[in-house]
Amino acid sequence: MSKNNINGKISLSDFQLDAKSKVFYHEKSHMIDYSDGVKNEGYVLNAIKNSEDISNHSSELIKWVKDWPSYYHLGTGRSNIFNVLDLSENSKVLELGCGCGAITRYLGETFEKVDAVDGSPFRARITRERCKDLNNVNVYCSNVSNIKFSASYDIVTAIGVLEYAPVYYDEKIAPRDSCMCLLKQLKSALKTSGLLIVGIENKIGLKYWSGSPEDHTGKVFDSIQDYPDKGPITFSKREIESLLKDAGFSNISFLYCFPDYKFASTIISDRGDGRGYYLHNWIEIPFKSQSISRNYNFHEGLAIKTLSEAGLLKEFANSFLIIASKDDSKTLSPEWIIRKISVNRKDEFKCITTLNTDPMRVEKKRMIGTDKDVILENNGIKIKHKVGTRKWEEGNLMIFNVYKSLFKDDWKKEILDILELYYNKLTINYSEMVDDEGYPFLKETDIDYTIGNLIESHDDLVFIDNEFDVDHIPADYVFYRCIKFNIVECNDYFLRKKIVNTDKFIIELIKNFFPKYNKKRHKRNKHLEESFQRLIDVGYPPISFDGFSLSLMQKSVQILPENVKEYLKTIYLRLIE
Repeated sequence: MSKNNINGKISLSDFQLDAKSKVFYHEKSHMIDYSDGVKNEGYVLNAIKNSEDISNHSSELIKWVKDWPSYYHLGTGRSNIFNVLDLSENSKVLELGCGCGAITRYLGETFEKVDAVDGSPFRARITRERCKDLNNVNVYCSNVSNIKFSASYDIVTAIGVLEYAPVYYDEKIAPRDSCMCLLKQLKSALKTSGLLIVGIENKIGLKYWSGSPEDHTGKVFDSIQDYPDKGPITFSKREIESLLKDAGFSNISFLYCFPDYKFASTIISDRGDGRGYYLHNWIEIPFKSQSISRNYNFHEGLAIKTLSEAGLLKEFANSFLIIASKDDSKTLSPEWIIRKISVNRKDEFKCITTLNTDPMRVEKKRMIGTDKDVILENNGIKIKHKVGTRKWEEGNLMIFNVYKSLFKDDWKKEILDILELYYNKLTINYSEMVDDEGYPFLKETDIDYTIGNLIESHDDLVFIDNEFDVDHIPADYVFYRCIKFNIVECNDYFLRKKIVNTDKFIIELIKNFFPKYNKKRHKRNKHLEESFQRLIDVGYPPISFDGFSLSLMQKSVQILPENVKEYLKTIYLRLIE
């Protein structure tokens, strides 16, 4: 049967509640066959059913994460894109394509009334389970093309939905026309002053140029080559802006997401072209491809800096968050320039950092609780977490010098020269005390006092982001963290060809500044880092198989039992630490 072969459309008020699933259905409504796999989604449902805390910021659910699909549905951060928006809590919200309810949960906790729609019966059931204690959330199962909406919603969301219109909405017409029909239907659900919120990948996003497979097809360069085969489609900024205008949305504001809208950590506003704000300082790299191995055609950090300085970064953002309205009187653009969201932490450490103007300043606020200092201790580490407002520093982060050094013949000498400048800055914070092995302690110093947080400003190095203060922490441990995170992990792909053993390489670098440093001390610092991460993190990040090692393994492991595959994955992760 054709996906649109139903006489007339059905109002949500005509749907009937299924007593068992607590999901609303209609006998004439058409379902869709979309899934991340029955086994994967069954695992997600089981995790939700067996967890007491199923809230948006649940630290219990993230402990169930074992791979990319489970992280996508259970991980913290899917609602980041909404946390940067100024939306009224009294709003009535329509969510299209609610999936397994990760965003629905946030909407239900935040807004007065939520109607969530998904075409998959099993996904609708999972969403209902995720929101089982939220009486303000109703879940409907239907292909959206079958529904007639009333203009009663303050907000309509289509997060990761528009690109699938050519597949599930109307496959008989041209892909752009299918997306247009969907947008017009969403517009019909909005009040005159209502807002449409769209999350979608950028067809020409930087990560696609650098070698990341297209998010929907898994093919390299697929969107850049204008999708040769039928399937989901995305758009460039100009294309989707034109599409929205043609659908009747005259007031449009773009926000630009990195690494993407799914788990956005950095979101840039549409104020100007960004030149002069050093936007590249705010974006974390590399852009990893979840579950699919990828190559890196160039260094993404250096490319971001080039685009930022040319005023072109927004055009090549990996994803868009779009706010659109048919009401021209509404002000949609935010007053801030850029925001960074840190949520893969325990609740008391979750923060949003904002670059504001008039005057230029950086403001860090907690997402949960008050902005008073928080003090915690674990296994010998006592930290004081601070938020507040500081002066904005003009200049590039020191870490960009590391990125450049990797492409020089004498790359190791270049890195040592950079580390010498950093070491000299670090010694200013030495206290008169030493630890039991004779290593100097630092006075009250931020544990993130690294080249990733040092700005080259007016012939000086200025530390920014003073967030985690630790008193009497060994200097070599902070130095170790600098190398681990700012040299090795963010440049992993390019260092693989240069070094064989990561630990040996780190020890070699540190010995140039702390001559007594050895394997035993290195192991001690690694344990200290594990203690710090346990103190602040809610769980481990998703399993990501990036690069050449997995690509060599994939074909040979297909015939192995699942338990053996999982064991090999564990070994692989240990090898690349």
